[in-house]
Amino acid sequence: MNTIKTIENARKVGGDYFRLIYVRVSDKYLKDFLHLFNFEDYWCFKCTNKQRLINYEDFLEFKYGGYIFFKKDLYDIDRIMEWLEWIELNLKKSRTGGIQFLNKPTPPFPPTKIIIKQQNGEGSK
Repeated sequence: MNTIKTIENARKVGGDYFRLIYVRVSDKYLKDFLHLFNFEDYWCFKCTNKQRLINYEDFLEFKYGGYIFFKKDLYDIDRIMEWLEWIELNLKKSRTGGIQFLNKPTPPFPPTKIIIKQQNGEGSK
């Protein structure tokens, strides 16, 4: 377990969803949060740059800037993955490289429901 990095929480740890993030000026460590939730009850994602599902051992290493947790009985893993794949694919097209920080649950509908209309150079009429 990484006992060097100082950690802060965003939202109540053990709630519907929450984040644990590296914050240099914090006085708390990972061990201060582990007793507040059961890892097995949550989907855990690396929340910075390229988001991906993380297992418990990877989480304990705390190699990345932060992790976001979604309660398994409230959030559908397939829907989360569908959104992350859609975001990565569509943001690569715009050359922004994906979302930089996953900090909220994905929308409760599939990304295929989004309709992007192109405007001509003169604006909409």
